Amino acid sequence: MKRIPKIFKVVAIAFIVSIGSLLAGACSTVEEDYSTPIRIGLLPIIDAVPFYAAEEDGLFEDLNVELITFSSAQERNVALQTGNIDAQLADLIATGLLNKETHLVQIVKTTYRANEEKGMIALVAGKDSGITKMSDLIGNEVGISSNSLIEYHLDQYLDEAGIDRSAVIKQEVASIPTRMELLMQGTLKTGILPEPLTTLAVNAGGVIIMDDQDSRLGLSVLEFDTSFIEAHPVLVTEIVNIHDVSIKNINSNPAKYQHLLSEKARLPEVLKETFKMPPFPVGNVPSKAEIEKSNKWLKEKGLIEAIRPYDEVVNNSFLEGS
Repeated sequence: MKRIPKIFKVVAIAFIVSIGSLLAGACSTVEEDYSTPIRIGLLPIIDAVPFYAAEEDGLFEDLNVELITFSSAQERNVALQTGNIDAQLADLIATGLLNKETHLVQIVKTTYRANEEKGMIALVAGKDSGITKMSDLIGNEVGISSNSLIEYHLDQYLDEAGIDRSAVIKQEVASIPTRMELLMQGTLKTGILPEPLTTLAVNAGGVIIMDDQDSRLGLSVLEFDTSFIEAHPVLVTEIVNIHDVSIKNINSNPAKYQHLLSEKARLPEVLKETFKMPPFPVGNVPSKAEIEKSNKWLKEKGLIEAIRPYDEVVNNSFLEGS
């Protein structure tokens, strides 16, 4: 039998040790990932229900997940910017603003979307406003919150109706509950409202002038801090998969999770028996056209200087089957 030269033995041993170290490192990385805190910022809205359903069903039990509810999008954004949360439930306008100067966040999943059964955000007229169609808006006020998803929706509705954006009076009412109250009092003729307040306004005699049920304009997303994605891709994948499982559970048995609408999404008591759980989208991300439209609006308003490429804004590699 030929003797194996010593140098070959040394190389072989070094190779085996190297592979062993890599495998051990991979194992320790996975173990470390699963013990790493994952802090997700939410708002008390319908879109957040799948996260709370996942928590209720024990889907996070192998992870170290903390769901943190904020009272406003501004508070949530600040928490992400200061490193106090790792991910958040957000919208395309908030995403564009967060990525204004640095590549801070990346969308990994769509969390909610307007559909044929239920719109997400609507332009609503008060019952005594005399406004019944889009052309009636000309010269009248519309309650909004500026530089937000709410104003974005109003501008898209006006564009769709062929009405100049400057033809209406944009009345700043940042608080959504206050906007709703002023609309019901008749102090405000029209306003942009999200569900379930749209349904509440209609039940009180209001009229939906336009919503996103057909255009599917309204959507929310789950986005992670880019540094967290780079450091913990395994964790991001787990969260995305768990969210999809939770959505499938809700869509197959919405009655089981109905209580979460009032407990976590601030569903008004008067709607508790009539407002039903809407369907949630499974396994998708915003399209390139949707990202381009929202970023174009931000740039037109001077809120951002440049539009980021789609693959910087959206990362679909964590979706099952991608």
